[in-house]
Amino acid sequence: MSTIEVTYWDADDEEVVLELPARLEVCDYCEGHGTVLCEGMRGHAYSAEEFAEAFDDEEDRAAYFHRGGKYDVACPVCHGRNVVPVVDEDRIPASLKAQYAAFLEFDEKRAASEAEDRQTERMERRMGC
Repeated sequence: MSTIEVTYWDADDEEVVLELPARLEVCDYCEGHGTVLCEGMRGHAYSAEEFAEAFDDEEDRAAYFHRGGKYDVACPVCHGRNVVPVVDEDRIPASLKAQYAAFLEFDEKRAASEAEDRQTERMERRMGC
């Protein structure tokens, strides 16, 4: 049986590490392709003019849209394996379900805090900081 470790901090600020059953799932980040567009190009929206200027010939233009092509790198999440381990909630032993629920609550709060931090950073950039 494959397992995955998750870590959270409880109400007493003690680190808790759980070893839970795992299953493999298609990587969301690369959608199972194992590669993503290189960091310098990712997230950039080219206008038609910019695209024509940036990619001189038809081969370069086609390579931009080809998964696993010359502008792609290994996925930073799955490292090219196409799948990632995730907690198999159906196989969690009853003795760990309460701790897993505590982990999910902690993880939800952490994700909300990180989203708030990103929003603050975006607002600060708009104000010129």
